[in-house]
Amino acid sequence: MAGGDPGNAMVPVQRAELVTKDMDLIAELIRDLHVEHEPAFSCPDPARVDGRVRSVTAHGLTAAVVRYGGFEYSAEVEPANSPMAVVCTGNSGVITTAREDLRLARGDVFMTPTDLPSVTAVDEGDYATLRVPWAVVGSVAEAVTGAPAEDLRFEAMAPVSAGRQRMFARTAELICDQLVTSGAAGIYPLVLDELTRLGAVAFLSTFPNTTMTAPYLPGPGWVAPAAARRAVAFIETHADQPVSLHEIAAAAGVTGRALQYAFRRHFGTSPTGYLRRIRLERAHAALGDADPASDVTVAVIARRWGWASHSQFTVAYRKRFGVPPSHTLRS
Repeated sequence: MAGGDPGNAMVPVQRAELVTKDMDLIAELIRDLHVEHEPAFSCPDPARVDGRVRSVTAHGLTAAVVRYGGFEYSAEVEPANSPMAVVCTGNSGVITTAREDLRLARGDVFMTPTDLPSVTAVDEGDYATLRVPWAVVGSVAEAVTGAPAEDLRFEAMAPVSAGRQRMFARTAELICDQLVTSGAAGIYPLVLDELTRLGAVAFLSTFPNTTMTAPYLPGPGWVAPAAARRAVAFIETHADQPVSLHEIAAAAGVTGRALQYAFRRHFGTSPTGYLRRIRLERAHAALGDADPASDVTVAVIARRWGWASHSQFTVAYRKRFGVPPSHTLRS
């Protein structure tokens, strides 16, 4: 099969789980997983303290589900060293920086400041966290604006709109389901790559940052068809591997922004959209080659080729091939 097969190799994940009534242990794990902080606790009845943390990290992508009760938490928090956001699924409180005050309620989402210290005071409750490597977020931002990745800055804790807040919460839920709730010891490389990119796009779309206010930059101009062909050849050869827009553009000999323009013009999609199209075709071939009597499932093949969501894979597959993937497998 052209471009290889991603096979069964899984990326191991680092899993941390804690159930405790010791507030100091909870604070230590928050420090290890999330941010450097100096905490203080208000606890009327130590017997009621209940702390539960489940966290998974894979190649810099971190998702966690946290629940605590029986005490109130306040802390002086240092700036986060990579983009991290919190989805408040149950707790409320307030976060203060020199730039803004943000009051939180159930369902709210906020981004931990990356450039300023903050003071946090929250009631007992539940929340989920998502952290994405700076390198990935910067690479996506550079592809969007053409500005150097090192110029990226996030400028506020609150989402730009309620709609974006809901979108981010759904993204965090998907990633937590794949990494944390599933209990899996590993994850397919292409799924991890897709989840990391999805998280980066969610941060850039949700929280105020310099890509939203960048001055207008003219298009990159004409891109030789040969450059687009080189990019296509690279994608088809490396579709079974995690690849970034930067790597595709380097193989084509153009900038990421120029490649975006070229693919929109020639193929009606982005380079990453074209990559997903090729992976969908490879998944189609794998389903057709599979023995229906074996233990191979649609979900396994979908994950091997980078789909974290079975439902999204099924929708894309039916749209492209006119039948559900299960029909191809049975045939």
